[in-house]
Amino acid sequence: MKNRLIISITDVKGTRSYNVHKFVKRLIFILIVSALLLLLGSFSFITYLNNEIDIVKEEKETQLQILSEKEAKLLIKVKAKAEDIEELTTKLDDIHAMIGVSKDASVEEINKKTLETMNINNKKYSLNVIPNGKPIEKISVSSNFGYRINPITKKRQFHKGLDLPTPRRTPVYATANGVVEYVQSQDKGAYGRVIRLDHSYGFQTVFAHLRKTNVKVGDVIKKGQLIGLSGNSGRSSGPHLHYEVRYANKVLNPKNFIKWDLDNYDKIFKSERRVEWESLISQINEHHHQELQ
Repeated sequence: MKNRLIISITDVKGTRSYNVHKFVKRLIFILIVSALLLLLGSFSFITYLNNEIDIVKEEKETQLQILSEKEAKLLIKVKAKAEDIEELTTKLDDIHAMIGVSKDASVEEINKKTLETMNINNKKYSLNVIPNGKPIEKISVSSNFGYRINPITKKRQFHKGLDLPTPRRTPVYATANGVVEYVQSQDKGAYGRVIRLDHSYGFQTVFAHLRKTNVKVGDVIKKGQLIGLSGNSGRSSGPHLHYEVRYANKVLNPKNFIKWDLDNYDKIFKSERRVEWESLISQINEHHHQELQ
């Protein structure tokens, strides 16, 4: 019992003795083990943090390398675009000189001078190769070009063409000479049965929600040729023809082109400003002149 402290507690249940020395030893052992565990845990946590820091550093280095590569590619693209713009500017200056107007000429002046270069044969030629006129015999519009509430999804979205209500099996005609670029003859997707035609000078037309397609990819099409029958395929709220006119990856208002004919030939120059008519007409004049030689 030397150097030991014994505490005795007596109550109704009897007397209990506690050896303080053993208690202290156990407490010290627990503290030492806890300290060791804490040190081991701290070391593991520090190692984990170091690994995470290394991973973050590697990711940042990789991202910086990717950004540098993207910047280099972007600079190359910007340089190429600048060269393209310079070339186009030179061509536009040549066109201005060709049609006899200054560089600062207004759109109206350019259009006037451009029209003066068009003879009746060139106008007829352009109306054969650029979409114009009616894709179906009787025209009425149920949904215009531009933003609208989609009748199927009930959400606001941009409508790329005109919806022309018409009974099923109505004949659908090409609105310009061209080549069949795409045909979906089965009832699939939003457009259902669809035909896309490529025309001269970067124009395209699209005919959707058809009941039947009468052409195949690669067919050479003449203006006024029957290409299919209207229907109600795809996501459609009723029988109609969805008709689009595109130019150089731009969607244009088909209504302007449906109204375009020889009698009001000049109106398209004012109603559709997204087409570079002055350069286009100059090319048409040149190509048609070469074809006649």
